[in-house]
Amino acid sequence: MAEQASAGDEQAKAPTARRSTTDDVSRAIDLGWRVAALYSLRPRTLRPPSPVAENLLLNRRSLAASDRLELELRAIAGVAADAGSPVEDVELQRLLALAATAAASPEGEDALRRAVARLHLSFAMRLWAASETTGKAYELGNFISDTWNRVLWPRTTADPASELLEVFAPFRVERMKLLLDDLQARVDPIATHAVTNHLDAWRDGVAGAPPQAADGAPVSSQQAASGLRSVERQTIIWRQLLTGDKEPEAFIGHERRAEVRDELTKQLWKRYRRPLPWLLPLVALLGLGLGALYSHHHEDAQRLLGVALTLVGAFGITRATMIGTVRRGLQSWGDLMWNRALAAVICRETSLLHELYPPVITPAGWIKRRLRW
Repeated sequence: MAEQASAGDEQAKAPTARRSTTDDVSRAIDLGWRVAALYSLRPRTLRPPSPVAENLLLNRRSLAASDRLELELRAIAGVAADAGSPVEDVELQRLLALAATAAASPEGEDALRRAVARLHLSFAMRLWAASETTGKAYELGNFISDTWNRVLWPRTTADPASELLEVFAPFRVERMKLLLDDLQARVDPIATHAVTNHLDAWRDGVAGAPPQAADGAPVSSQQAASGLRSVERQTIIWRQLLTGDKEPEAFIGHERRAEVRDELTKQLWKRYRRPLPWLLPLVALLGLGLGALYSHHHEDAQRLLGVALTLVGAFGITRATMIGTVRRGLQSWGDLMWNRALAAVICRETSLLHELYPPVITPAGWIKRRLRW
């Protein structure tokens, strides 16, 4: 009996681990992202090679065109090998040779982009043939990366603001959400919740009004690299969430973690405020009735309880297992509600829609915010 009780306590204390994104899906999303990002690069707009380095603390954006393209290609080859779809050495050397001369002429740039397009098709076919899951993950990575690429270099419209409407058009957003839904068993649930809600918010926000700069003026083509940078940072956040490169909890600091408790209280109140007015009196009346019945028929109640425990024990159910089951149920329910509250806070903190569409703060909202502080 003691051993069973100990086992039940250990099971009740065991925490419920949240599911993380699987390695195959994470690598496929990353590969799709990188290929789409490389395809969108314009080598002739990148920095020309310099014989003297201006800064030894280089980042990839400050590299010369040939170095930047080589870096991206080698990174793609490394991720592709991890994803089970390696690039042959001969193919990689051919791509590197094209990258070395891509910035010299429009023809060289077009030749590299055509080669990257063929590489993309090869990856897509191999990943889809290997697994439908990795094929969809690769496609999702393409979609996320292309969300910013198309704004930076409009393909279907004449300016970035109009292209933004196409990027967050309902049919494209629904396609991304469908891919997320198909992959939901292999992706962190908080990441899925956050990205799905962000997509809905961006779709509605973009459709509701044209994007505006910080001073309220319409965004022009010249402001694409600065005024619309929030779109780029938003897609990077989506990639980090979905691939697991950054844990969702890392997006909120210690001050924001306190909001999770507030959100949990809000969700509990919203969920159970309707049944409480009639449930509490019912429980009180039932408790009073059982107490009165037990006090007037003490011996009969004990005999009935003994018979019930004997029957339950005949099926192998002990007091320890019942207590353990109740504890595990409460723990699972608590973990579920906590994860929902955590997902809601992370979703708000990782959304950058307000940077492009500043919210209108009413006097009542301002007073509420000040009181909250």
